[in-house]
Amino acid sequence: MMTTNAKKRIVLVGGSAIATLILLAAAQRPTRAQSADDAVRFKITSGGRDLYKIAIPLALGDKANATTAQTVLSNDLALSGFFKVLDPASFLANLQAEQLVINPPDWRNVGAEGVVKTRATAYGSDVKFEFRLFEVAKGEAPVLSKDYRGPMSQARLLVHQFANDVVKYYTGEDSFFASKITFAGDTGPKRRDVFVMDWDGYGATAVTSKSQNILPTWSPSGAEIAFTSFVNGKPDLFVVPAGGGRPRVLSQRPGLNMGAAWSPDGSKIAVTLSQDGNSEIYVLSTSGQILKRLTNDRGIDTSPSWSPDGARLAFVSDRHGTPQIWVMSSDGSGQRKLTRRGNYNQEPSWCPRADTPQIAFSARDEKMATDVFTINPDTEQYTRVTEGHGSSVRPTWAPNGRAIAFQRNSGIWVSTADGRTERQVYKGTALAPQWSPSFMKH
Repeated sequence: MMTTNAKKRIVLVGGSAIATLILLAAAQRPTRAQSADDAVRFKITSGGRDLYKIAIPLALGDKANATTAQTVLSNDLALSGFFKVLDPASFLANLQAEQLVINPPDWRNVGAEGVVKTRATAYGSDVKFEFRLFEVAKGEAPVLSKDYRGPMSQARLLVHQFANDVVKYYTGEDSFFASKITFAGDTGPKRRDVFVMDWDGYGATAVTSKSQNILPTWSPSGAEIAFTSFVNGKPDLFVVPAGGGRPRVLSQRPGLNMGAAWSPDGSKIAVTLSQDGNSEIYVLSTSGQILKRLTNDRGIDTSPSWSPDGARLAFVSDRHGTPQIWVMSSDGSGQRKLTRRGNYNQEPSWCPRADTPQIAFSARDEKMATDVFTINPDTEQYTRVTEGHGSSVRPTWAPNGRAIAFQRNSGIWVSTADGRTERQVYKGTALAPQWSPSFMKH
């Protein structure tokens, strides 16, 4: 993965508060205190590379869809982790004269390495997009040409599809632009529902309809969402279709039933239960039967997160006095503390890329601010992702491991995995975001 040139200083110190899950767990228990070829133009694994400068002028044609094309493309490519999108105010080219071609000197003079040209045309209830990607150094001929037509309601999806084509042209891999994010949002007095939206914040829709519903998480297929609900007056686990529908019960055992995390192969679910009076991590079948208890300690163990190969789990434990990130084998063996700086490290999220051993988590720094960090579970090397913009918690990885979404001041933000570019994608109350596993399909 690309990493920032200058690593930010990391000095983690303690905080006095305990996270939501640990507070809930403590309340439930009666004892103890709380390359260089043309096909792939740059190596996506080389650290410190300057971002590729790309210009995205306003599309030609139908005004509303032209604006959509520029907005969606700019946002997609800026947060892909590979591009610097240039300010349209700097453009020198005569866009009307150029149409769907370019005059290379005009774009070279503003620093553009690539240019995307678009025309949007309305056909009744349909829209057609003509996309052209140019490499300024290669002259006037486009290096990639794609035309798409579909219903107006699918305009954003068509633009996402071309943005994916651009990323794939340069890197050889798929993007996350057709993925979704689920979160819990306030819907009334003492009401909180599970929502699903496009990754960039568009089309948020509730998939539950009553009670307090929190901590949603996706199945590997993206077809279902597990969540904790207080519909029966205590935290029980349910599963609901991702498009909404009737929830089914997963676990209603005494005490806590929460923090569900599907294994990568979808065959089992790690959860936090306190049925025996203490918060521990168990593995359930997809029908809710207990397959194995993984932890057995007087400390609070919670927030399981699977490695992409399913061989390990990260989790949070305060067994040494403060919440820290721990790792263990998927059978519960080999439990070891991973984070060793500070005393407030929580909410682990394992990067889904098998070739990128990273766990994102939230931690308090020396100024008592909560930010997102990553740690390599093998080398224990830290990287800071966010800094100086308010409390950033609940990190969750994009399905290709190139970006991280997180909760900040109740809204949802997305950052490139190296922390160089971030944007707010959802305003309003949105808690515990979780990114879907799906990629764009052609």
